[in-house]
Amino acid sequence: MFLLNSHSMMYKIALFSCLFLASCQSEVCECADQWLEMTQALKEAESKGEPVDNLLKKYEAPLKKCENMDANLTAAEKEQMIEELRACDSYKKIGKD
Repeated sequence: MFLLNSHSMMYKIALFSCLFLASCQSEVCECADQWLEMTQALKEAESKGEPVDNLLKKYEAPLKKCENMDANLTAAEKEQMIEELRACDSYKKIGKD
């Protein structure tokens, strides 16, 4: 019984940690995640000869938000944002496939 409770507790801790880390992710990294997800979905659809219009529509709003993210930033803030982007896991994966 203790093993079951211990296992259950470890599962809950792991789940909480994943949710907490995901909620703390920056907007910049969220944009990188969206971009990576979209490019992977587009590559897969194109390789299967499927139309991509629905995929483009699906990602239109999130990417529009990302596109304007730096609109009101100073040059120094933009540079800081770029540094943050380069640290994102998704950014490091973009173009590696």
